[in-house]
Amino acid sequence: MARIGLVLGAGGVTGGAFHAAVLAALAEVTGWDPRAAELIVGTSAGSVTAAGIRGGLPAADLVARALGEPLSADGAAVVAAARLSPGPSPVPPRPQGRPGRPADLGVLAAALRAPWRARPGAIVAGLLPAGSVSTDAIVQGADSLHPRGWPERSTWICAASLRSGGLVVFGRAGAPTARIGEAVAASCAIPGYFAPVTIGGDRYVDGGVVSLTNVGVVAPQRLDLVLVSAPMSRQGGRGYRPGSAVREAGRAQLAFEVELLRRRGTPVVTFRPNDDDERAMGLDAMDPGRRADVVRQVRSSTLRWLERPEVHDRLAPLGA
Repeated sequence: MARIGLVLGAGGVTGGAFHAAVLAALAEVTGWDPRAAELIVGTSAGSVTAAGIRGGLPAADLVARALGEPLSADGAAVVAAARLSPGPSPVPPRPQGRPGRPADLGVLAAALRAPWRARPGAIVAGLLPAGSVSTDAIVQGADSLHPRGWPERSTWICAASLRSGGLVVFGRAGAPTARIGEAVAASCAIPGYFAPVTIGGDRYVDGGVVSLTNVGVVAPQRLDLVLVSAPMSRQGGRGYRPGSAVREAGRAQLAFEVELLRRRGTPVVTFRPNDDDERAMGLDAMDPGRRADVVRQVRSSTLRWLERPEVHDRLAPLGA
């Protein structure tokens, strides 16, 4: 059986909808079940999706939950056992009140001591005021899907340490010990929005401040194919539109990391928003009102993209 890696990037609520649509379309066209992935890497929104997949949710039910539609028998059994809502998860309100002090000036000191290790996004995260929105609901949701502890199959959850500014990959050998819910919450702790998550004496924020996908972490693995769902990237060759600067930066970052894998001989297929997908996703990644439109639009565009013969050939390992 082919060893497939699945990398799920950051992207907020609309990013989670993007993942659901991509994975459902992929399963529909190829017959491949994301639950069978040899390794799943999740960052921020991608960590929530990773927890759902490893918790047993079929790809089609990721879409059904986002749309508030009936789940399959398998999906209904999973959410019932976890005591989760069969519909979309609520989105916590934005933080209120005046901004507070910087989250952690230590990350700036760490960057001054070792500038070659400094990650600009992590430095900014440390300088921004700490968010105030609780991640308790995220912790409880992910933990309820995994009552026996960390998933048995390889699941890596990416977060950024506020102390060092470096990437920490929970679930990978040598990483700090954490419950899956704690790791997912840490990975989702958007600076200035969610409160940092404390694990083992260190505080963590959204892994997207280091990389929007962190696909580079799978480079040493021996995989037959790596699939990357990158909601904060974009397909190239288009002009400027509001919000495109962030997506262009994400596209460049993704291209650099994917090249690391390809130099090692690992085939990679990336899923990135096209023009219509970007319009559906809008500028506010935390807008739950866009969730259904994003799912429908991205599923449709992904199905069309998967019809291309060259794409079909690149996905051949999924049938091995």
